[in-house]
Amino acid sequence: MVAPPVSLGLAFLLILLKMPLIMAANSNQDLQFLDQFEPDLFWQKYGRKILWGVAAVAVIGIIAILQQRQSASRAAEASLRLAQANDPLTLQGIARDYSGKTIGAQALLRLGELHYAAGRLAESGAAFQELISRYPSNPLAEPARLSAVAVVESQGNFEAAKSQYLELASRPGTYLAVAAKLGAARCAEALGQTKEAQQLYDELVPATQGTAWDSIVFVRRSVVSRSVAPPPMTPVVPPPSLPEVK
Repeated sequence: MVAPPVSLGLAFLLILLKMPLIMAANSNQDLQFLDQFEPDLFWQKYGRKILWGVAAVAVIGIIAILQQRQSASRAAEASLRLAQANDPLTLQGIARDYSGKTIGAQALLRLGELHYAAGRLAESGAAFQELISRYPSNPLAEPARLSAVAVVESQGNFEAAKSQYLELASRPGTYLAVAAKLGAARCAEALGQTKEAQQLYDELVPATQGTAWDSIVFVRRSVVSRSVAPPPMTPVVPPPSLPEVK
């Protein structure tokens, strides 16, 4: 005859009743271990391993501290090199040595600006485009995009520059929308598209009030408005004369 299974509640109750006995047995074992424990033998057997472990943790901590200091030192050295750089070769070297880092992007932006100031437009545009392609998510990519379009405008390609300015102005969240739209209006003026230029300046008025752009927009808008031909007047047709009644 098979014994009936013990219910879960009864099994749990039996475990609870046995817990004091189990704990007492463990306590007795712990006391026996402490009575038999010999520190000298323990240290002789495990002391070297403990020391090696402590030493390893200490070495790892020292290495981490040294790496942080070296990293800070390299960053300071790079910033100093960038601040003192005033020629294309030095800036190209910094951009190469710190490729993938913000200091490398800064070097490329400086390189593009240096070429632009010297009238080397092709080299300037190449530096800006390299920054955009290698650091697309870097905050410096936005001013590089605007500067790259300015190079196209300076090369006299006003139609392409106007299109790129408008595309840049429509980018969501860009803080360069005003500067880009102003560039598009400037290109429209150069192309003789005075009506489009006036419309762009009109759109800029509310966005530039109280800013540094305010006076520029006001002056260019005034100049363009004088160039826009007034709409032709609709000729007035006199009403037909009524025959005289005699």
